[in-house]
Amino acid sequence: MTISDDAKSLFEDLISYEVEDKAIPSISYALVDRDGLMAEGHIQRSDLSFPMKGDTCFRIGSITKTFTSMAIMQLVEQGKIDIDADVSTYLPGFAPTNPFAGRESGPFGPEVTLRKLMSHTAGLVREPKSGHYLDAHRPPLEETVAELAQSTLKQDPSAGVMHYSNAGIAVVGLVIEKVTGTSYSDYVHSNIMAPLGMSDTSSGMAPGIRERLAPADMWTLEGDSPAPVFDLGGSPAGNIFSTTGDMARYAQCLLRGGFAPDGTRVISPASLREMWTPVGQRKAHGKVINGYGLCYGIGELDGWTTVGHGGAVYGYASQMALLPSAGLGVLIFATLDFANQIANRLGNEGLRIALAERKMGKAPERSQRPAPITAEQFADLPGNYHEAESGEVVEIKEKDGKLYLMGDGVPLQIRPAGGSSFVIDGRIYGKGADYPHMELSFPSAGKLRWKETEWTKSTDIPDEAPPPEIAPHLGEYGPDFNVTYLSYSHGKLLCLIEYFCTHSCEPIDKDRFRMHGLLYEEEVLELGAVDEAGRQGIRVGPMFLERRAA
Repeated sequence: MTISDDAKSLFEDLISYEVEDKAIPSISYALVDRDGLMAEGHIQRSDLSFPMKGDTCFRIGSITKTFTSMAIMQLVEQGKIDIDADVSTYLPGFAPTNPFAGRESGPFGPEVTLRKLMSHTAGLVREPKSGHYLDAHRPPLEETVAELAQSTLKQDPSAGVMHYSNAGIAVVGLVIEKVTGTSYSDYVHSNIMAPLGMSDTSSGMAPGIRERLAPADMWTLEGDSPAPVFDLGGSPAGNIFSTTGDMARYAQCLLRGGFAPDGTRVISPASLREMWTPVGQRKAHGKVINGYGLCYGIGELDGWTTVGHGGAVYGYASQMALLPSAGLGVLIFATLDFANQIANRLGNEGLRIALAERKMGKAPERSQRPAPITAEQFADLPGNYHEAESGEVVEIKEKDGKLYLMGDGVPLQIRPAGGSSFVIDGRIYGKGADYPHMELSFPSAGKLRWKETEWTKSTDIPDEAPPPEIAPHLGEYGPDFNVTYLSYSHGKLLCLIEYFCTHSCEPIDKDRFRMHGLLYEEEVLELGAVDEAGRQGIRVGPMFLERRAA
């Protein structure tokens, strides 16, 4: 069943608003039901002209993990794998150090199992030592996992608490290779992509992919730049390239209980049910949120249960969201780094439009452009604001005709909401985001109200010099395409990583700090690290980042 021209026009209007308002190079979409493709399109920014066609492809990022989960469950159905057995059953010698052994805090046992790895509750580090997100070399999967076998768990695997780990999914991928005797890429192609007719999809950058790849941008407040393109080392975690049409075929299979349109069973309904059952607890911003199953997030939209996954990889922000009980799904592919909240919001609006077409819900309204920031506000609001009790300092910053709150480690664009009130609405967070501090106000001159507390503007906030044991380590680290910065501000060591995600670093012991922030929460930062080649640098978890020349 297709959607009406009016419904498609509404959806593309919502997408066009975000493309122009947030300066996104393009956003592509597909709406799908159990019978097939309902609508598909590519919305490009008005100043761009890349030819976007049916075979235009995108990096789907961590949606790749759902293919990995499906592959594992196919092997479970064949009796070749037990997802609750210790992973060493399939990878002899895989035995990360478990510092929580003998003092388990939960009921799930100390073992590292496939179920825990796929639900991110095994306690593994976020990124592996080799083949990580900041590594342009693609080492063999076996090498990546061999290094993880000697790593130290950062969380208790018995607790059942989710801590996102690309490294863990690399381990899952190697289990697939060992059990089947074939490469991960070949297995998912033969057993998932080929049966579904996904002829324009590949795990890794197959010949011709680069030429068909939609251009994407990285960004900071200083400007946008073309995204780097290279194969990721942890292929099972995020290295599939695909098109809207092929991903619609994949989503259609999931909505059909694992059956292709010709009746071929790719996965059983029972396995899908297990993949879509939450495991343990998932926390964000200090509270328990929607659950996570076996490489699937489980949520809710207007009372309907949603399942799916997002993806973020060097300029590409993707979202797959399904309403299994309604038989509807949506795919969104944005070509701007870290635009996942926008992709998620548009995906939800697309599902609402599809539901309304079936008289099963209410369609969203067209976007309303916020009021402009006045000249007076541009003059009066920027500056540093101090919160007396915590001592924390945040900055309101003007850049290129926009206002940003530099808070919680990322640049949060703010816009008027009437009177003295503002709302966060930008490339990172906006309407419908799961961020809990979306509203702020300036109730009087020199005062900011945010996070339910008052901040005072000051031009005289002391900023002490970095301690002598930290000062020599400040500066730049890592590769040209993704520089990491260490700085010191208002009594805190800060690590800015992946373009604009600033993490505060809490001392653990000499030269070691616990990171707190959006991406690398609870990872350990080690100063003055030296790698096997004698290079000087830092470590973030097991990732070594070389010191850059001053």
